[in-house]
Amino acid sequence: MKIAMLTYSMRPRGGVVHAVNLAEALSKCGDEIHLFSLRRSDEADSETGFYRSTAVPTTVIDFDWYPETRERLDSMVDSLVNSLPRDFDIYHAQDCVCDRALQILTGKGEIAPPTVRTVHHIEGFSDRYLNDCEQGALLGDTVKITVSRYWHDILKKEHEQESEVVYNGIDASKFEYRPSMDRKGFILFVGGMEGRKGLEFVIEALEMLHRRGRPLRLVAVAKPGFRRVETIDWFDHLVERCGLGGSVEIMESVDDREIVKLYQDAGIFILPTRMEGWGLAIMEAMAAGCPVITSPVGGINELVKDGENGLLVNVGDVKGIADAAERVLTDDLLRARLIEKGRKTIDRYTWENAAKKTLDIYSGIITARESRN
Repeated sequence: MKIAMLTYSMRPRGGVVHAVNLAEALSKCGDEIHLFSLRRSDEADSETGFYRSTAVPTTVIDFDWYPETRERLDSMVDSLVNSLPRDFDIYHAQDCVCDRALQILTGKGEIAPPTVRTVHHIEGFSDRYLNDCEQGALLGDTVKITVSRYWHDILKKEHEQESEVVYNGIDASKFEYRPSMDRKGFILFVGGMEGRKGLEFVIEALEMLHRRGRPLRLVAVAKPGFRRVETIDWFDHLVERCGLGGSVEIMESVDDREIVKLYQDAGIFILPTRMEGWGLAIMEAMAAGCPVITSPVGGINELVKDGENGLLVNVGDVKGIADAAERVLTDDLLRARLIEKGRKTIDRYTWENAAKKTLDIYSGIITARESRN
């Protein structure tokens, strides 16, 4: 099969990481795969590329960036519609923007339906046009893949859409598992600045830990969300208000090798998310031997078992986050169990397994097409 994998960005966000790794795993299975991504036209002259080198061919499609969401979405979709080749057997979108573009092309009869869409999560955006893009794409005639049983059930119950569950994978080998019990130097957060990720809860929990006489540091790898209305200034102000100046470092971008080292050196990984599709960053922390504290939301409940391979704290419970961090720091038996069970957990999830199940879905599409003809 000749497969086109589409994603809206080249930054290391969940859907992009998924697209790159799945594309490479599909290529190893012997199929021809090409990765397509969007890029702002004002960044075209820079050396901006994917967050890491890829083992599959890639094509970057530039679009004109506008601060107003509707114009920006239209520009992104139009650029894909005008630039995508029409000769692939399978088109696989990783987000609503690429999904919309593929639905336009199938509607015009320029590519064969159905196309494929991975639904990582379903977010109720406050921005009207972004929400319309997401909701409209979900109702399209695409073969849908969900990354957890939770989102499979939500898609069916709330949108009357069927889907196949294909869990995320991870390349555990690149994280060089380090189970050292004395890695207690700093807390690590990896996610976005958007509200659903809960970075503010980590900062507030850190303030509580400082008041308890535990002067830990926080390293947060956090990028602005799609709308880019979230700014580092807001979090800097919160840090100062909490009296944590010098104890918090927020980095909007790190390379692939540096993020691995952060996971390896961190004492605790905390992701107090309000909503999550699955939790790729959680898997990365487990792979590196870093104890996890997170929220019992979305697909996380299928990945993390409280007290076994991680600690679960209800959304917004700042005291609960601080208490959980203290438990990990002071209870060596708990810490050792979280590390050991976390590493064993991710052994069950590989990109090879994800690729094989995805190929079965592709094959079903091709067979259905041939039977109609």
